[in-house]
Amino acid sequence: FTIKTGGMIMSDNKDILLVTAKTPGLVKFSNSYLFPGVKVSRGQNLFTISGEQLTEDNSELKYRQLKADLDRAAQNYERAKNLISDKIITQEHFLTVKNDYEKALNEFENLNATYSERGNSVSSPGNGYIREIFVGEGQKVSSGEALASIIIERNLILKADVSPDNLDILPRIESANFKVGYSKKLYKTSEMNGRKIAFGKSTGGNSFYVPIYFSIDYDPGLIEGSFAEVFLTGQTTENLIVVPNSALMEEFGKLYVFVAHEDGDFVKRYVTAGYSDGEKTAVLDGLSENEKIVSEGAYLIRLSQMTTAAPAHNH
Repeated sequence: FTIKTGGMIMSDNKDILLVTAKTPGLVKFSNSYLFPGVKVSRGQNLFTISGEQLTEDNSELKYRQLKADLDRAAQNYERAKNLISDKIITQEHFLTVKNDYEKALNEFENLNATYSERGNSVSSPGNGYIREIFVGEGQKVSSGEALASIIIERNLILKADVSPDNLDILPRIESANFKVGYSKKLYKTSEMNGRKIAFGKSTGGNSFYVPIYFSIDYDPGLIEGSFAEVFLTGQTTENLIVVPNSALMEEFGKLYVFVAHEDGDFVKRYVTAGYSDGEKTAVLDGLSENEKIVSEGAYLIRLSQMTTAAPAHNH
C-alpha cells in the first residue's frame, strides 16, 4: 500500500553543533563571509571574543591576572621543592603549594588555549556548514552563550505527516519515496540507507497530523527545512496491476494509457488509478494482466494521434 502525504527535510539533532563563547566579551567576526549556508571546516576560526573595551569581564585583564598568578605559584612551588628536600617545611605544606601551582596552571592553560592578543578565539567544532548566526558584530556576550550553529553533513531526517485515520497502519510502513519542489528527482529512502526511526502516538500541539520519521544519508541536493511530497510505502499488496507513472496520460481529469495491439496500433484505454509511490501507480480498473502498454514515449504517441486525427484543410 501507499500513502501520499506532505513532509519536510530536517537535520538530525545530533548533527547540529552549537558554537559557544568560552569567555564573556565583545564579538568580532573572523571574516566578512559568515552567513547561513557557508561551508566551514573543523578548527576554522569563526569569531574572536574580546574584552578590551569592557571594564567588567575583560578577558585580556583576566589573562594577565592568571599569568601573574601562575608565575607566582611556579616560584613558590620551586622554592617549596628545595625546602621539602631539606625538610624545612612539612609535607602537608608542600602539597598545598603544589596544588596551588597545578590549579593556577590549569586555569591559565584553559584560557591560553583559545586566547590571542586579539582576544579569545572561537572555532568550528566540526566540518559542515553554518546553519544559523545568533549574534552580530560588536555584540556583548556572556560565557557559554551560543554564537552560531553548525550542521554536520552526515544524516538528514525525513518527516512525513500522516492523518490520524491511518494511525493503525503506521507500524506497517517500511519506506518512503519523496520529491522536493526544486528537483525532478524521485528520492528513495531504500537507496539512502534509510530506516524508519519513530512515529508519533499523538498529534503535535500545532498540527492535526501524526509524524513519522526516517533517517537518511546526507545529500547535497536536499535543503534542510524544505517541504516534500512523500509517498509512504508498506507491505506489497498481492495480485495488483501497477504501471509506471510515465505510462499515464491525463485528459479532462481522467487518466488513460496506450495499449499495444497485435497489429501494431496503440489504443487509448481509460483506467482507474489507485495508490502511487511517486514512481509506479496501481491500476484498479481498465487493464488486464499481461496486456502490453506504452511505458515511455506515451506523449509522442498522443501527439502523433492528434496530428493524424486533424481534419484536412480545404479551399
